[in-house]
Amino acid sequence: MKLPNTEKPFQCNVCEKQFRQLSTLANHMKIHTGEKPFKCHICSREFRQSSTLTNHIKIHTGEKPYKCSYCSKEFRQLSTLSNHVKIHTGEKPFECVVCRKTFRQSSTLNNHIKIHTGDKFVI
Repeated sequence: MKLPNTEKPFQCNVCEKQFRQLSTLANHMKIHTGEKPFKCHICSREFRQSSTLTNHIKIHTGEKPYKCSYCSKEFRQLSTLSNHVKIHTGEKPFECVVCRKTFRQSSTLNNHIKIHTGDKFVI
């Protein structure tokens, strides 16, 4: 069963943040418990998610499997490559509803919106 984008039936009993999937809530709960069950065998750094450990290990190995087709720059994560490619394409899919300024990343837009709301700017 697919949920509508706005439906978030799973709620954290600590901070009340809501989630669409139970597994996402379970991962979120590790923030409150401090649980970090995934440990790097090279430097002993610990992580909440196995995917974060997998990406971390690439720092030690130097592995950068994702290559930009425009400039050949290499990246450890596909998401980082995807954001980088937007520099070449000029794509800025995230638009401020107040001033219509556009951004490459949603996080940059979210920080920008704080200019309009008066909230503290986060780097």
